[in-house]
Amino acid sequence: MQCTRAVARLAGGIARTTWATQHTYKHSPAILGLLEQPCRLCSSTGVVDNPNKTKPGAAEAAEGGILKRVLNKVGFTPNTKARLKVTSHLLYESVADKINYVTFFRDFNLPNTFNSWFLVTELHVWLLLMRSMAEGSETGEDGRFLRNCIVEAMWGDVNTRAKKLGAHNPSRTRQQIETLSEQFQAALIAYDEGIMSDDRVLACALWRRFFEMNCDDYEQIERLVKYVRQQASMLDSLPRDQFIVKPKVAWLELDKCKVLS
Repeated sequence: MQCTRAVARLAGGIARTTWATQHTYKHSPAILGLLEQPCRLCSSTGVVDNPNKTKPGAAEAAEGGILKRVLNKVGFTPNTKARLKVTSHLLYESVADKINYVTFFRDFNLPNTFNSWFLVTELHVWLLLMRSMAEGSETGEDGRFLRNCIVEAMWGDVNTRAKKLGAHNPSRTRQQIETLSEQFQAALIAYDEGIMSDDRVLACALWRRFFEMNCDDYEQIERLVKYVRQQASMLDSLPRDQFIVKPKVAWLELDKCKVLS
């Protein structure tokens, strides 16, 4: 991932690309090779008695208006699409750079592979997308635009990593990305249904997608359900300033999410 400063420098000129719909949870034999490769990430006031005098604060207001116009021009005001584009990369960075993937691999018995990395990333990106759409009711299309940009940032990272792993077989890499895209769209639907329902429905969604129907330990599934609920609650509590204007997402650590026996 690019560092925060590098992303910020892109603010004046980013506005490109679009991405990826259907349903599948099983990998075809042709793409298992890439999926199973090891993951390499791990005031003042006064009385004006002269009508020709400049009113107090007028100069400041004029300067503020100029500054606002300049900021609008370069795309750095909070609600512009350029600013939202930068925010989307910062939010995605909070997942790719701050989530402890090794803990997920260890605690949920996941192999240290590209596919496992994607499953963990996908789950947290979905949580960000869900929180992004909460902005739509107040700011028109901001939430939808931010959501799409987060997805774009994710696929950009996925493509980069996949190409490094499958450098000798580009066609297989492309096929793998297409399969992951279909699975991602299906996962969003399943997770949305689960988060809006009770824990049993969410558990089923997580078992089918995250665990790929290969987990008989009910405590692990229950723990992940609890983790998802806690993260969703944390994101929902973030004010707009901390989510869009200056993103400050403090993901809860998986180690601190335990299920009482």
